[in-house]
Amino acid sequence: MKEVIIIANEQVYIMLDKKFAVDTNTHVFIKDIGEVYCQNKVLKKNIEELRILNGKEEEDWEFITSIDVTNKIIEYYQNVDVNMIGADEVLLEIKSQEKEKPFLEFLKIAFVCIILFFGACLAIINFHEDVNMKVSLEKLYYTFTGKKDKNPLIMVIPYSIGIGVGMLTFFNRIFSFSRRRRKEPGPMEIELYLYDKDMEEHIMNELKKDENS
Repeated sequence: MKEVIIIANEQVYIMLDKKFAVDTNTHVFIKDIGEVYCQNKVLKKNIEELRILNGKEEEDWEFITSIDVTNKIIEYYQNVDVNMIGADEVLLEIKSQEKEKPFLEFLKIAFVCIILFFGACLAIINFHEDVNMKVSLEKLYYTFTGKKDKNPLIMVIPYSIGIGVGMLTFFNRIFSFSRRRRKEPGPMEIELYLYDKDMEEHIMNELKKDENS
């Protein structure tokens, strides 16, 4: 039998996070997945220490709803008003800690950089071939100088440098003099954020389908 503790009209506010990562074989407590607000400090600490999920041995995905948290609190404390704010569900990523392998990480990063470098080169070359950029630069050179040159380096070199500088400026905010601008995410960071968000929503939907089936 679980001991039921009766407390009169205590107001408890819980703000859940959207996602929480936990190691394998590690229990999850309410304090791990959200913030607990309560004037009664003892009650606040006791609620934070309530176990909401037992540890699992294998890597997996789980989710906890605000209803699960409310039921867990009511199971131990009666006459407590639980007010859930923030996210309605918490996605749990259960994963084991990997040992750091600096050399392997360096090789992975180097390999990805090489692939991206040559991929970008091929994309730029193919684009220039499609739009016939060589002829365009020759015409621009003839327009400005009145002379025909099949290899106008004075046009090709600045154009090539401009491509690199333009891409570097577009994908980061390092060179901005504004502190606010430097804190803004770049296009790549936004794409990665949207990818993570879509992936988490998909996993959550799949977990709900499995639970209801």
